[in-house]
Amino acid sequence: MYFRQPLLLICIFLILTERVHSQSPKGPGISSCNFADFRDSECMFPPLTVSELPPECTSLIYNAAIIDENYCIGPAETGADYAILDDLLKSGKDIYLYYGRMTSPDWCTMLENANTNALREMESIKGFFKDHQGIAGLILCGISYDEYDPKCPKFTENFKIYLDVLQKTFPNLAIGLDLFGCNLIDQYNYPIRVWLDFKVLDVSVDFYAVTMEVFNPCSPEFNTGIVIKSGNFTDYTLDKLADVLQKMSIPKAKTYFKFNTCPDENTDILTDCDLTNEAFCEMQPFNISTDWCSDTIATYNEKGEFSKEYGAGFMTRYINLEDNNNTCQCERPFFAFYALLDGFNGTTSKPCELFDNRNY
Repeated sequence: MYFRQPLLLICIFLILTERVHSQSPKGPGISSCNFADFRDSECMFPPLTVSELPPECTSLIYNAAIIDENYCIGPAETGADYAILDDLLKSGKDIYLYYGRMTSPDWCTMLENANTNALREMESIKGFFKDHQGIAGLILCGISYDEYDPKCPKFTENFKIYLDVLQKTFPNLAIGLDLFGCNLIDQYNYPIRVWLDFKVLDVSVDFYAVTMEVFNPCSPEFNTGIVIKSGNFTDYTLDKLADVLQKMSIPKAKTYFKFNTCPDENTDILTDCDLTNEAFCEMQPFNISTDWCSDTIATYNEKGEFSKEYGAGFMTRYINLEDNNNTCQCERPFFAFYALLDGFNGTTSKPCELFDNRNY
């Protein structure tokens, strides 16, 4: 009889522990890494294996699988096969997949009969998961509206039906939403139409991937990157985004900020294969054209710090296009990723003279 009370306390502790575990947020971790599927096929760069990537990548993200009007799932744009995805699935890390439709009107068409069409789509996803086993989560893409998109009545309500069917079909799957930071600012400050109501959707969403890939167009004002913390010459800054996220009820604990870790340009001539930190540093010490917009070690630290203050982590695009050979002679290879991670952890990275030089 002397053991009943301790045993009861142990049972209560185990129950509470299980509840805490079961309610822990699903997400890609504090420092996830987006993987470009075109490094070898389009860029013709030397192969880079998963084992050569930073071990601090808390998960790996493949971009992307797109479902068409016939509910067939295929690779997006590049036409690449899924051999790379299958390699990632053998890495031992959690693998997330960007998945969805090309545009929001494509979503609207499917959502006109949300429940029936969602059930049909689940069968396609089941087949895909059978062929590519071990995917930890989907990041639903193509839902950000464009000002020229047609109206889509009851988008939030119908999209929630879809999300609930997805959750019920795959209860262990993490479900994220791909959101463009500039669209969120516009939706709140210059609303075109009612679109996403996060107070309604949040219960059906595990996390948000807020991307800044096209936050501002590259121009001479952005000589330290198109994502700036503050400034009066643009509507799109990190400070304004943070304010909007709070007003739109997007929880900090479920928010991950996706940053490009390669330069941008405004000529529409160069490709992702050309826009690398290696190429940027190889141009030094010559004058760099103002068509290039590139971060510095300090601004990457700043973005990492921002991700900690207003979110649960950051995502990088694309980790396998980063400077794995350390052409820029920084503190270590993959220096952009590590500068973001340092900022997130409250550490100041060492400056990198060749990369930080702005000899315009």
